[in-house]
Amino acid sequence: MNDPRSREPDAPARPEEPRTEELVERARGDPGGAFAELYGKVAPAVYGWAGLHLRGALRARLDPEDVLQEVSCRAFERFATFDPAQGEFRAWIFGIARNVLHKALRQLARPEAPAAADAWAPGVTALPDTATSITRRVARDESLQEFVDAVGEWSEEDRKLLILRGLEGLPHEEVARRLGLNTETAAKRWQRLRERLRQDPRSLALLAA
Repeated sequence: MNDPRSREPDAPARPEEPRTEELVERARGDPGGAFAELYGKVAPAVYGWAGLHLRGALRARLDPEDVLQEVSCRAFERFATFDPAQGEFRAWIFGIARNVLHKALRQLARPEAPAAADAWAPGVTALPDTATSITRRVARDESLQEFVDAVGEWSEEDRKLLILRGLEGLPHEEVARRLGLNTETAAKRWQRLRERLRQDPRSLALLAA
């Protein structure tokens, strides 16, 4: 039996995501509403994630809001393939986000490349208005932008740890592999960083449970 004392401190309470059965049933009758509900919970994290990747000269060529909007289009287009039994929505949408960002960066690396947003395939026109409104609201959240700017001043290791564990929600084993650490070290560093984040209310809307 696991020793409760070895668990990480409880994170602040947050609304629970719908149960699998409820989500599947709701999506059958109202896929736009089900998508918007789930998307609204992770959109700040995706925006922050994009902002932390697009720093310096890259920010002038590609706006995090454009990345977030493209991610929402691609995710809604594929929402029928999302199976809650196979994993969390956060993990699923960040898989799409990584593909979107990598494609945009490849476009920007080409000689005389157009703006990355112009190089993307046209988004689906059926994206719910609620999802578009969420994107706009998140992109105009000054406290979120202030937090992203503040994290940009952190050490590279802490910044990567926040991206991989805090935003994407990857398990400690995968985070350790990507950072070249052992799992125990990665877990301890994340625990220290999370305690630091708990002092900043701006982080609460971004972090994985």
